[in-house]
Amino acid sequence: MIVESAEDRILRILALSIGVGAAVFTLLGLPAIVAQHRYLSPVFSVVAYALFCGLPVGTAIVSFVVPVRVIRGLAAVHAASGVGLIAFWIPAQVHGALPGSPEPWIMGIITISMCSAALVIGYLPSWIFMLGLAAGAGIMRFFAFGPNADASRAFEDALMIAVYSAIMVSLIQLALRAGRVQDSVAIAARDATADAAAADILERQRTKYHAFTHDDVLATLNSASRDAPGTAVLTRNSAQRAIAKLDAFRIDEGDDPQVSASELEPLLGTAARIAGVEMEPARMTRGSHTLRIPAEAGEALVEAVGEAVRNSVRHADWPDGRPVTRHVHCVFSAMGVEIIVADDGRGFTSRTIAPDRLGVRLSILQRVNAQPGGIATVKSARGHGTTVTLTWAVAEVPA
Repeated sequence: MIVESAEDRILRILALSIGVGAAVFTLLGLPAIVAQHRYLSPVFSVVAYALFCGLPVGTAIVSFVVPVRVIRGLAAVHAASGVGLIAFWIPAQVHGALPGSPEPWIMGIITISMCSAALVIGYLPSWIFMLGLAAGAGIMRFFAFGPNADASRAFEDALMIAVYSAIMVSLIQLALRAGRVQDSVAIAARDATADAAAADILERQRTKYHAFTHDDVLATLNSASRDAPGTAVLTRNSAQRAIAKLDAFRIDEGDDPQVSASELEPLLGTAARIAGVEMEPARMTRGSHTLRIPAEAGEALVEAVGEAVRNSVRHADWPDGRPVTRHVHCVFSAMGVEIIVADDGRGFTSRTIAPDRLGVRLSILQRVNAQPGGIATVKSARGHGTTVTLTWAVAEVPA
């Protein structure tokens, strides 16, 4: 399951809201649209109505189905269509000036175009676009009525559009900014979780080392400090045991510290989550609490999970916008761990990994396969998704 950013979720909601607003304002302006149709070029009138009124409604319908980049693209087209309609309205009037007092129908819904622009361009460009389009709408309204033009009425309408659009654009920008802030906080929290997990592992190692120092080294020193008959043998034996444990700690815990299944699981989950996918709860089979994985192998698995998810998010989306389902799940047992990162995206030819898939070769295949007991495989085919399998197994003890 892909974890979408708060900003993207808010953008989808805003696209839906803009579409609903476009439908409402279009229905309210339908009498003017019908009345002014015969004064405009038929092609222009039909294209203007279908593109400017229909596009945001269509975007709203697919707002929770297609990728966010598709929504942004449709919003950009709609914003650009507003500029085109304002620019070509006067040339499209084939039967002279509009009669009567009703304003050109586009004036009633031009704010929707400004709202669409606010979804895809930055803060300052949105305001420049809004003010420029409002001024253009006022100029267009003035010339649309020919000899009957009323400059004061055109100015009032342009000012009203600017004020109303400023309110809507401000609300959209605030909503998107709130999403970005929420995403920043979430990323900081995820990083803190990863740091806390790493610190917890380090603290366990320190505690174990301190306990060893207190129980064995101090005991040896205490024995050596006594000047009693027979203590030399006890001191020598205690010192030998302390040295043996110190060597074991240095070799097993210092140079190659280990992590348990319960310690590795949150690190895997954090790596997947930061890359964009929520990992399913790990399945702990019987005896998994005894599993100990070398820290280096654990780091390789964590890095491989993050790279596999990032690779899927970057490359697996379908060109036609079809949704892609992604899964990350792992199983711990007494003999090892298996992690699967899979998607049903467009896939690629895994026999010849492209140069832009350097992370697949290095961070996934080479890094994991270089670990004793580690195996990484990538299975993919064009049109059939991708499955990355990462395993680490305890070396079999000879009989």
